[in-house]
Amino acid sequence: MSSVPRQTSLHQMNASLESDMNVSEGTVTSQLRATSRTYFYFTTTTLVLCLIFTLATIMVLVVQKKEPIPQSPDKSPLIGGNCSLDILSILKKPLGTESSAYLQVSNPIRSSRLTWKKDGILNGIGYHDGNLIIKSPGWYIIYCQLQFAVPNCPEEPIDLKLELLIDNQTKKQALVTVCESKTGTKNIYRNLSQFFLEKLNVNNTVSIKVREFQYVDVDNFPLESVLAAFKYSNSN
Repeated sequence: MSSVPRQTSLHQMNASLESDMNVSEGTVTSQLRATSRTYFYFTTTTLVLCLIFTLATIMVLVVQKKEPIPQSPDKSPLIGGNCSLDILSILKKPLGTESSAYLQVSNPIRSSRLTWKKDGILNGIGYHDGNLIIKSPGWYIIYCQLQFAVPNCPEEPIDLKLELLIDNQTKKQALVTVCESKTGTKNIYRNLSQFFLEKLNVNNTVSIKVREFQYVDVDNFPLESVLAAFKYSNSN
């Protein structure tokens, strides 16, 4: 008589275990399906975003490729990476009666007060002994760029300095220190520039003074050391 209840209990336990296993298997399967859907949606969204980004990049590159570099009226293209040549291209445009100048540094350089080659652009602006001489009053944009080259560093640091002077008075300046390391360094190249807007009167002078003038580069980049000025507007 006692075996019957035992068998009944075993049957109930087996049924309960099978039911739990079925529930667990169903839960795991549901979770796996939900996880798979999540990964599918995430992967799909990522791929769509990557595709949109790629198409946008291609469109930008195509548009940039089709856009031409702006041309000045005399068909001289702007270089884009060379500021002094870009300014030269601007100054070559027809300026009417406006004043403009663009001169390259003279070679050799014998003093801290730089002189300039006279075969550049001098339109309504005079030149004498390193000085631009204003002939028409107004607001002027003045630009100077100097390229320095230090072939071998001495034992002490070097201060390279550019000063822009109006009537022999310093108005703008730039300075950079090189050869600060104690180790022997060779072939150091530095570029200093100044951009200045000033109201000038007749006979005002514009000149450039440098410190360590012997390092102004006239061999490797002779076209990069320039002084430029042009009239921006009248005095009124």
